[in-house]
Amino acid sequence: MMEQLIPVLMIVAMVAFVLVKQIGKLTSKLDTFADQNSYERYAKFSAIIQENVRAIKQSLDSSKSPSERPFKLLEGKNEEEALELLSNFIRKLVFFETMMAKKKSSTEIEADLFELLSNLDVFLKEYCVDGEALSDALRETLLEAYEQLD
Repeated sequence: MMEQLIPVLMIVAMVAFVLVKQIGKLTSKLDTFADQNSYERYAKFSAIIQENVRAIKQSLDSSKSPSERPFKLLEGKNEEEALELLSNFIRKLVFFETMMAKKKSSTEIEADLFELLSNLDVFLKEYCVDGEALSDALRETLLEAYEQLD
């Protein structure tokens, strides 16, 4: 009985090995296709985030902003420093629209975007009046925008 079971187990193991290899090849092809597709989505999403960051920057810049300002600097916070931080966010976001970003996997891009959005969240809470509410509103706006992308 045992002599008959060993060849069967060997065949089952070989078939399983071949299936795992084929599935691996298929998923890597899908990942490549998904990366190409998702890159465009990330570039569009980056542009939307940039628009929002520029609006925040415009609102905080006392030399440019209109009288009605949704984003106001907290008392005692340095305006130049805040504007420089926002400029840095914009520079990082521009990266997602460049050729360099295409060299990253979608997982890396998602991690970078998540880090940037987390830092923006912290910025709003640390530098803006009603930062928590502004951060929540921005998060909702960006989520809706992301869900509407093709």
